[in-house]
Amino acid sequence: MSTSKASKSVPFQGHEVSRNVVVKLYIHTVLMVILPIATYFYTSNYYYDGDSRTTKAAISAVVVANLVVFSFIITAFTEDVGDEKEDVRLKND
Repeated sequence: MSTSKASKSVPFQGHEVSRNVVVKLYIHTVLMVILPIATYFYTSNYYYDGDSRTTKAAISAVVVANLVVFSFIITAFTEDVGDEKEDVRLKND
């Protein structure tokens, strides 16, 4: 996901943080709040029947929450840090 333009930076306690990093964190935070709750209510009302439907819906919500966390970890590891290293090198020159 590298672009030809240098990414803008956001100051954070004396450190420069890439705007892309902040956007990815924000998106995953919103997903972490919305998706498990939506999954719980959807599966509880429309997918599962019987006495244990709330337990199954809660397990579904936990699985979705873990998928969001896993996707954030994968996104963080696959982030392109080459542009940031080049920006630091150019700043020091």
